[in-house]
Amino acid sequence: KEYSIKDLLIHNNKIYISFINEKEKGCFNTSILEAEINQNFLNFDYFFDPIDCIKKKNDLGFFNAHISAGRIEILDNSNLIFSTGGFQYFGISQNDKSPLGKILKININTKKHKILSLGHRNVQGLEFNSKNNYIISSEHGPIGGDEININLLNKSEPLNFGWPIASYGDHYYKNYPKAILDEAPLHKSHKKYGFE
Repeated sequence: KEYSIKDLLIHNNKIYISFINEKEKGCFNTSILEAEINQNFLNFDYFFDPIDCIKKKNDLGFFNAHISAGRIEILDNSNLIFSTGGFQYFGISQNDKSPLGKILKININTKKHKILSLGHRNVQGLEFNSKNNYIISSEHGPIGGDEININLLNKSEPLNFGWPIASYGDHYYKNYPKAILDEAPLHKSHKKYGFE
């Protein structure tokens, strides 16, 4: 149930499936497989397989496979949009060198990706509005912190939605060590800290 298929998309006679991928022993990310549609046999290969993964046994001591996002949507004929989660590894969502905890644009032909937005916890709903050039997303937050966000694509830099620095929710666990609470303070204002 935790380690499972996250989404399925059919586009231009191809099927794309996102899933929890064990990249290496005990280290996980959210990846995408693709196959040509064939009624007899689907021959899947990796479409998007990031180098980054989160170790189940990591230096923070927290891991949650439910916080993996995995929504796939069409942006245009050449690109998909894809949400990735941070697996409860606080801080990865703010790391602009990592594709985890982000909404990505992935080119269908080259498979190269670009970060459209960062600071996400667990985006599981995506819809692209082509008329107004924005993405609307639903994000599963901590207790009381679910969000619906509008991601404007006409900005020169990726928008930052603040996780885990800003959130209207509260941590599920009250016994986090101070080092984690310093990294994930969940301030109750996004605007005050420069986030969307």
